[in-house]
This record gives sequence, C-alpha cells and structure tokens, in this order.
Amino acid sequence: MSDTSESRRTFIKLFALGATGMALGMGGSRAISQTLPPRPPRRFIIDSHQHYQDGPDYIERLVTTYRPRNAMACVLTPMSGFEVVKKAATDYPDTIIPYGFINVDEPRALSEIQKFADAGFKGIKMHRPRNNWDDFAYFQIYEKIQQLKLVALFHTGIVAGTSDEPEVSSMARMRPSFLHTIARSFPNLVIQGAHLGNPWYDEAAEVARWEKNLYFDLTGSSLIKKAKNLAVFKEYLWWEGPTAHSPKDAVYAFEKLVFGTDEAPDQIDTVIGRHEAMMDACGVPEVSRKKIYGETMAKILGLKVRG
Repeated sequence: MSDTSESRRTFIKLFALGATGMALGMGGSRAISQTLPPRPPRRFIIDSHQHYQDGPDYIERLVTTYRPRNAMACVLTPMSGFEVVKKAATDYPDTIIPYGFINVDEPRALSEIQKFADAGFKGIKMHRPRNNWDDFAYFQIYEKIQQLKLVALFHTGIVAGTSDEPEVSSMARMRPSFLHTIARSFPNLVIQGAHLGNPWYDEAAEVARWEKNLYFDLTGSSLIKKAKNLAVFKEYLWWEGPTAHSPKDAVYAFEKLVFGTDEAPDQIDTVIGRHEAMMDACGVPEVSRKKIYGETMAKILGLKVRG
C-alpha cells in the first residue's frame, strides 16, 4: 500500500468522525436547549417585600439589579436607615419605594409612623409583636396607618432564626387569622400579610377571600419546601371569582397574591423562577401573573404600570 493511499484513507476516517461529532454536538445542543425553562416575558415588577440592608453598596446593588428588569422595590426600612432610603427614593424614584419598619411595642411607634409618612414613605412593616396582631392595644397604630393611607405589611407565620436570648414573640402571635379582625375593624386599611401565613396557608387564603383590601405575598421558604407539589397552592387558592361562598366583588384567588422576594437584590431572578414554577403548576393565566408581579401593587400605591 502506497503512502498516498494510506493518507487518503486516514483523511476519510477523520472527516467521518468529525462530521459525526458535529452532528452529535448539534443534536446535544438542541436537547439541552429543549430542557431549559422558557424565559418569562418581560413584565413590570414591584418587589413588595425587600428588606433594607445596612451596607455601603446596598442601594447601588438594588438599583443596578432591578432597573434592567423593569422592577421596583418596596424597601422595608428601620429608623436607622431612614436617611439613606429617603435620599435613595429621591435619587432613584423609578426603583425605590420607601417603606418604614417599626416595633409595635415601642412607645415611639406612632411618632415613627408619622415621621415616615411625612418623608413620603408608602407603607409600614411590622414584626414580632408581644401580643397577638389583633390585640386592641395595637388598634391605635392601625388607625394611624389607615389615616395616613399607608400600606400595613404584617409578618405572618413562622419566625426565622434561633432564640439564643429570651424572645417573647413567636409565630403563635402572628397567625393570619388575626388579620381578619384587623381588616374588619379598619375597612379602608390596605393590608399585606407576609409568607401566606406559612404554615397556615388555608387560613391565610380564606381571610383574603373575604377581605377585599387584604393581600398576601409568598416570600420565604414556602415555594422551596413545596417545590415537589406546587399544585397544592390551588387547593388553598381555590375560588375563580364570585361564588355562592365568596363576595360579589371577589377576584380570582391568585390575584390576592403580590410578588415579593424577602431576599438580597441579586436573588430576584431565582425568586421569579420559583413563582413561575408555582403558577405553571397551578395554571395561572398571564393576565393574572401581571397583576401578581406588579399591577396590583401599582394600583395600591398609585403608580403607573410600565411596559
């Protein structure tokens, strides 16, 4: 056999192997692309549950992450962060929605609410009460929030963290059913319950069903621990609209949810992915998803929905 013939045969073999590899590579790429979840459509987003972080770059990280995603954030701010968030809301009105954060058991709670309101803050977050949320001792606080037309954001359900020091509050003080008393006592107060009452989801949903100004977010661990059975949320949020057992002005159950992250700004895509998976499992239509992600909060806060 001549060297020329051997070279020709070697070239043909190498060419065939290369072509086969290219075909496999293209097929593999198609297979991979088919397994990737579709990117959600671009929507207007309001993160209704974003905690202020005491760090020099927090506002910058929030703005640079949320702006490209057509997103705004309700920044839940203790008095220690008041000046930072007040300035940020002025500098970045397209991204920052200032909220206050108070301790309902502090004697200065009422004056802090007034200070937040005077500075243009739009809501008040409350957590870890010594008494149940619907204790009459707190009604002067809720009256003040209603009078100032602020959103009242209540923690409901399990409390994160360990108790190395004595802690008088617990999840028992923050059941979602307590919001029913508050909503009925203050009919013009817009209420948001955090975490859909985890683990009392059915209780939270039933309260929201009857109270038109009461909404819940699904932040926290719920969409993680229920990841293998996300369709279960349709059992809690079961009604389609007005029924014999719902108000005449009742909306589709999932439209009682508002989007929130309760995580660092750079986790927003991860949290959106969890919400998309839940809504896919429950068959939530796009028109309702838009309301959940931003349109409902925009209406509550008097903001224009951005395309």
